[in-house]
Amino acid sequence: MKSTYKKTAIAILAIAVFYSTAEAQVNDTSIQRKNQFLANATYQSALHYFGRTDSLRSQGFFPSIGFETKPGFYGNASFIFLNNPVQNMDYTGTVVEGGYRFPEKKNFSGNVFYSHFLYEDNSTVVQAALKGQTGVNLTWNNKIVNVNGGADLKFSNRTDLGLTAGLDRLFIYLIPKTKYALAINPSAYVYGGTQNFTQTVRKRNQIAGLPVGGQQTVSEEVTQFSVLSYEFSAPVVFVAGKFNATISPAYVMPQNLIKVANRPDISENGKNMFYVSASVGVRL
Repeated sequence: MKSTYKKTAIAILAIAVFYSTAEAQVNDTSIQRKNQFLANATYQSALHYFGRTDSLRSQGFFPSIGFETKPGFYGNASFIFLNNPVQNMDYTGTVVEGGYRFPEKKNFSGNVFYSHFLYEDNSTVVQAALKGQTGVNLTWNNKIVNVNGGADLKFSNRTDLGLTAGLDRLFIYLIPKTKYALAINPSAYVYGGTQNFTQTVRKRNQIAGLPVGGQQTVSEEVTQFSVLSYEFSAPVVFVAGKFNATISPAYVMPQNLIKVANRPDISENGKNMFYVSASVGVRL
């Protein structure tokens, strides 16, 4: 039982980290920081991990709860349900995240975080091997275009480094004679990270540095840093008091997919694709 709770908390965090970036910028602009309880529900038309997908092309539903404090500390938990041809909104895990949002000074903002992933043993999501993730995100806010950057470490049976860079521009429209606001946040991001794979090479036998005899086939573990994906999105957020609703169309372009000859079971699946996230939430 305890293991299931842990897996649930981690899964929530992984999805929430990516999705919350654009929405947080809108909320931070329109809502003063204070102690708050948050509840949210999100539907995503195509689940992916830097453009990598499972073979079933799953959709996802993620209810989440969380809190934010006036000093800047926060925590949340997201519960992941999958929908595909063989699973009808089946629970697959939980992501739990805790962190601290820096006070905004001289147009700079950001946060540090740790996410823990609690996936079911039979989970089919691509990132199910992840155990945890920690990192930092920074933004330089200005009147022309916001500049975003981030770095993280992902923990599984080994540790991978990730780097993020992006640009966005936030447009806010205050609806006259109401307390309602509408915002759009066009964004462009590039994601990079280390990849680990096994490659087979042929090496000539040597003695004292000199070639001797024929060649032998050797399998080597390789780690390399690569661009993982490019992503373009345009989240649209409606805020009415304590209620908010978001729809976020996005286009992801996975890069450097690992392919293993004659082994589709361990090769990465992915292609350029358009998907949509839709969310409703409250802040109390």
